[in-house]
Amino acid sequence: MSPILKINDIHKSFGMTKVLDGISFEMTEGECICLLGSSGSGKSTLLQIIAGLLQADHGEITMTGLQVLNKHTFIPPEKRPINMVFQDYALWPHMTIRKNIEYGLKMEKKTETVRNERVASISKLLQLEELLKRLPSELSGGQQQRVGIARALATEPSILLMDEPLSNLDVKLRTEMRSELADILRKLSITTIYVTHDMMEAFALADRILVLHEGKIAQLAPPQQMYEEPKTMGVAQLMGYQNQLKGKVIAKNEEETTIQCGELRIKGIAPTNPYNELTIGDDVSIMLQLEATHVDSTSYQHDNYLETKIVQVIYEGSRWRYRLETKDGQHIDGLHTKKLPLNEIVRISFSVQQTRIFKS
Repeated sequence: MSPILKINDIHKSFGMTKVLDGISFEMTEGECICLLGSSGSGKSTLLQIIAGLLQADHGEITMTGLQVLNKHTFIPPEKRPINMVFQDYALWPHMTIRKNIEYGLKMEKKTETVRNERVASISKLLQLEELLKRLPSELSGGQQQRVGIARALATEPSILLMDEPLSNLDVKLRTEMRSELADILRKLSITTIYVTHDMMEAFALADRILVLHEGKIAQLAPPQQMYEEPKTMGVAQLMGYQNQLKGKVIAKNEEETTIQCGELRIKGIAPTNPYNELTIGDDVSIMLQLEATHVDSTSYQHDNYLETKIVQVIYEGSRWRYRLETKDGQHIDGLHTKKLPLNEIVRISFSVQQTRIFKS
């Protein structure tokens, strides 16, 4: 199957600041890729270049077999087989919901029959049937975002671009919309590029996640592989590896790496890639997911362990979160189902398989 979208060696700078540095990837029809990365990593810039809202300094883009960007060609946004959903809804305030949804269809000079059929089917899919006569100001934030999505889908684009469309919603509504959107994209099997800061949003929607770091692709992989096998420390942090300890490499083999951390030795997995070539004596960071770090007041659950002092206690409903201080003054967070007193000395333990080692 030939790719529906090919991105080849895209570069973009603003003045002396390089924002994108050689971005290349391909997408198959119906696939959803989520762009994940910290602020300033280049996510929205890449999306705007794909949309044609920004011109790249160098590179090529091919959509549905049509080359829309190369050193001789620049196809404008309105002639690309795409549509875009924005963060701020971008609805026409003076138009009814019906007119907002059918706006793109009118621009394409579709007949009234076609417009009515599309509006009916898409409004049913997005549960907007009872709202078609209202103005955007009469709708909630979640309803307005549904209208923005409906308008983008009405023209049946080959590729849908979404720039953090749920970020303006409250937590409860965002979670609900995330599930609904995942169902919609799978039902329609529409090729989608989705920009987000939210790992759980990416997990719910993506077939693959593309992590950008300093303008480069740090990793491109399915969600489970990204979560379990992050290639870089930046990717690990985005995947929820919140705990970090410092140490030195004292031994390594193909299966595990041993780190001296204070008075103790910790074993973990060092991802093998050009970003993370470790040798004996290297300074490294030990990365752990919060959920993998167990506070064990009476026993060791895993091979790796540290003795720590509780310096902060936070209640999180079904569990307690503890800020812990190691003997050499480092800090790490741990979880327990019971409340433990401040300043108590406790052990924390974590498995070798859930411990990731990265070059500092």
